[in-house]
Amino acid sequence: MPFTLNHTHLTSFLGPCAQGEWEPFLSALDPNVHWVIADPSPNGEYPLGVYNVESWKEKIRAPLAKVLATPIKMVVDEVDIIDLKAIVECSGYATQKNGKPYNNKFCWIFIFDEETGKVVKIREYINTALVREVAGGQ
Repeated sequence: MPFTLNHTHLTSFLGPCAQGEWEPFLSALDPNVHWVIADPSPNGEYPLGVYNVESWKEKIRAPLAKVLATPIKMVVDEVDIIDLKAIVECSGYATQKNGKPYNNKFCWIFIFDEETGKVVKIREYINTALVREVAGGQ
């Protein structure tokens, strides 16, 4: 039976992010997800580019984790579902080790596989200048 995308499915893996728990989110992604942050041809400009789960953990998550004192708590602001596509607007909150806030806005466009229900494509829009400022030197 083909997968049907709904709010319950999204909440199952996005809800825990509000507590800073990201493993359900990562488990909802196909390991070979095609994850584009802002621009697929970034010319080496951090954090723009194309990632899968492992390269995202290494090149995006790890540098941020080095400078954050708390996990990012991501709250869903708005969701729109169109067939196997979800457009999710979020706000993320964390504290840097230097005591300053790290508050960012996200817009994720997820495409789900109709058989597995896993996210197979992500287009992410984020304040990349803030990410560079906070973690770009790592």
